[in-house]
Amino acid sequence: MAKALTLVGVLALLTIGFLAFVKLRAPSNLERAEALAHAEKKKLEPLFPVPVFSYVDQHRAPVTNTSLVGKVWVANFIFTTCRTICPMLTARMVQLQRALPGVDVRFLSFSVDPANDTPAVLTAYAKKWAPDEPRWTLLATDAETLPVTAAGFHVTAEKNKPGELDPIIHSSVFVLIDRAGMVRGVYDSEHREDLKALANAVRTLAGAQAPMPQQGAPSGLELYHSESCATCHEAPELAPPLFGRAGSRVTFDNGITAAFDAEYVKESLLAPDAKRAKGYPLHMPGYDHLSAEALLVLTKYVLEAPAEAPAATAEVPVEVDPVCHMKVRATPDALAAEHGGHRFFFCSKSCLGRFSATPGVFLPDGG
Repeated sequence: MAKALTLVGVLALLTIGFLAFVKLRAPSNLERAEALAHAEKKKLEPLFPVPVFSYVDQHRAPVTNTSLVGKVWVANFIFTTCRTICPMLTARMVQLQRALPGVDVRFLSFSVDPANDTPAVLTAYAKKWAPDEPRWTLLATDAETLPVTAAGFHVTAEKNKPGELDPIIHSSVFVLIDRAGMVRGVYDSEHREDLKALANAVRTLAGAQAPMPQQGAPSGLELYHSESCATCHEAPELAPPLFGRAGSRVTFDNGITAAFDAEYVKESLLAPDAKRAKGYPLHMPGYDHLSAEALLVLTKYVLEAPAEAPAATAEVPVEVDPVCHMKVRATPDALAAEHGGHRFFFCSKSCLGRFSATPGVFLPDGG
């Protein structure tokens, strides 16, 4: 009996182990890349080869998995009209680029929205975020091969359920690839320690030395732009304005208000999800990598910089794009169209164009 029980116990353990292996090797949801991100990949052991792919970049130049052989590169997956995780992902990508000056590494961002993200759109996106970064390549994918590419990287990129905030759901990880085309690590973009480990791993694979510690803090204006604050906070559809608001009140999603003061600005920089301004679903990256001096300088700049225009309130109605079902802030300058006595709002020119051509297709009653 004891032997039988022992055998049952061993079989149970083997079954559990097998199921865990299957879940990691062949998952079918958003957790597959995150599972790898939390695995023991910090040792830089080879995980799996990159998939075969062939796309064009923002300059219409061909980029393939074989053209990248001999290079160390970091990849992520985004789309330009995303209003939640992608701006944070791109901000992290830009931070990584600036943490690795002079290092022989390439940065690739695969678009998960082939219908909208053309080379021209990707060029404008790169210019907005990092116009002086020649190592950053943004790839225009296609609907036929994107699922294969995503599966080959063990990440998710698929259409979201109707009515959700973003029309596309995708993994928020960074993937590190060596010169032989082998994935050597998958890193969680929302964990500061993972991003530090990624920067160190890039230096190791590229044979680069650690940077010298920076002496002193840049000016508030320099920090505001170098940390990509301007990219989101000067786009009303993404984030609330910052200037000219000292002493005013901020309203959060739960209805509570707080003063726009030094304490609030510093907390937003260190723990951006602790208090979210009403009407803004964007995920803002944390800035805990800044020194105490730099945080003080940036906070002071935000509070003292004059407003170039009256500060807009966060109390803006949120409408649903009838084409992709993305939630859109109904600001006066938002993309919109009139039909049947109702005003519809859109996340992009692509959705506006599709609606204008055949509005009845996108309305419940046929328009």
